[in-house]
Amino acid sequence: MERLKQQMNFLTEIDKVKDVFRQSLVVNGKRNENDAEHSWHMCMVAIILKEYFIKELDLEKSLKLMLIHDLVEIYAGDTPAFGEERLDKYEAELRAAKTVFSLLPEEQAKEYLDFWLEFEECQTNEAIYANICDRFQGSMQNFTSNGHTWRKFNPSSSKVLERLELVKKYTPVLYEECLYPEIKKYIDKGIIKNS
Repeated sequence: MERLKQQMNFLTEIDKVKDVFRQSLVVNGKRNENDAEHSWHMCMVAIILKEYFIKELDLEKSLKLMLIHDLVEIYAGDTPAFGEERLDKYEAELRAAKTVFSLLPEEQAKEYLDFWLEFEECQTNEAIYANICDRFQGSMQNFTSNGHTWRKFNPSSSKVLERLELVKKYTPVLYEECLYPEIKKYIDKGIIKNS
């Protein structure tokens, strides 16, 4: 009974991820996207576009990484990809990960902390693909909002393209046929400064 109580406490606590709002706008541009919506959309990207990933992949594990990667933002807050650099980001998120996952039974707490660390370290095929989906989904949000976060934070083209290096390396078709042509339009319009 204690195990189930811990699991229910965790599930109740992580519902707070719906109140963590990101800088990205939803497709209709009426409001900011929340972390729960972002994680759901990332998972849909992963399922639909898996065929373009050039490595072997345990999709179920990758989906787990995606679903838990932003739970830490319940306590640590969101750090925009192109916003001001946050020097304490990793340490704050690690503390938050330990806090939120400690609500679970011990072996699940360890497993989920390990999943979070795997996503952050980005060394396994599953973590690489999860990070690709994260970055791809963020780019999609910019395409459907006329470059909202690019306009807001004014990143250089080199910073935007550097963030997409994993996409370019491991899903080259997605990069060459979807992302780069669209990003080039924003560079040409001056929304992303060419550098």
